[in-house]
Amino acid sequence: MLYGQRHFMLRLVLVSSLLAVTSPCYALGLSLNSQARGLAHYIMALCHDLNGESADAISEYQKSIRYNGIESAPRLKLGAYYLRLNEEPQAIAQLKVVTRLSPQDSQAHYLLALIYSSQHKYDQAVSEYEGILKNAAKDNPANTDAYMYLGQLYYAQNNYAKAIDQFLEIVRFDPSNTSALNLLGSVYADSNEHSKAIEVFRKVLQLDGKNSEALNSLGYTYAQEGLHLDEAVRMIRKALEIDPGNGAYWDSLGWALYKKASFTEALLALQKAETLIEDELLYDHIGDVYKSLKEYALACQYWQKSLDMDPRQISIKEKIKGLEKCIVSQSSHRLN
Repeated sequence: MLYGQRHFMLRLVLVSSLLAVTSPCYALGLSLNSQARGLAHYIMALCHDLNGESADAISEYQKSIRYNGIESAPRLKLGAYYLRLNEEPQAIAQLKVVTRLSPQDSQAHYLLALIYSSQHKYDQAVSEYEGILKNAAKDNPANTDAYMYLGQLYYAQNNYAKAIDQFLEIVRFDPSNTSALNLLGSVYADSNEHSKAIEVFRKVLQLDGKNSEALNSLGYTYAQEGLHLDEAVRMIRKALEIDPGNGAYWDSLGWALYKKASFTEALLALQKAETLIEDELLYDHIGDVYKSLKEYALACQYWQKSLDMDPRQISIKEKIKGLEKCIVSQSSHRLN
């Protein structure tokens, strides 16, 4: 519905039939009380909207709000306009009022969630998606979009338990949803539930044997666990045949080859990845390969690059410290 509430839609139909959206009738609308004037301006705004007259539409939406501020529809339209114009503070102001006037209006929650996500305000984005889910549970429980967005936000926050709940809910409604299954497997892998991750990725490949994301993820998980390394390399190479420009897949291939102790070949794959992406895990992997090749200075250089991207990595700090001790010890032996 164009307006958030059914009773207001009825009034819109009644007044529209009276005014017929013509200039003389528009003038008649403006001669009525403030509520009718607000509705008349809203009708004119819709006409400008249809004609692509953005500036006039915005002006009429603003006038509609001025005369009748308790209706949510003009604010929703105006908020969406502000968002398209990248005027996010004004968009947020209007959309917040919509959520107060019409708590069931999922559109306003969606737009706010998108804005907050783009601003990296993930807690606020999650709050909006949670509001959508409450409404969806009443109106359309099988609508999985909100679960998908919310699950990805929880995943970005490293809130793995809640992310898993969202993706499982999607799979409950849609067991063949490979996007949700891939995300579910990735969360399991990141939360060190590797056996569950492997099971999920295998299920994706049963549904779609050419799913490059599942091929790569299962191969990488095998490599992490030191399992089926030949099979891991084969699957990741197959993923690269499908998506040869994917830097993450090249990183996976390099890591699987490293686990096979094919260090020179691993380095080539990781160097290819480096031309495509910048990533702290990639730099960590390159450092590990250089260490195995006894290129200690280069190993430290890449570990430091990884640490610069994410200074919270305690394991990288320990690697650098341990290698520095090793270098000092080697130098002492040479002197002696």
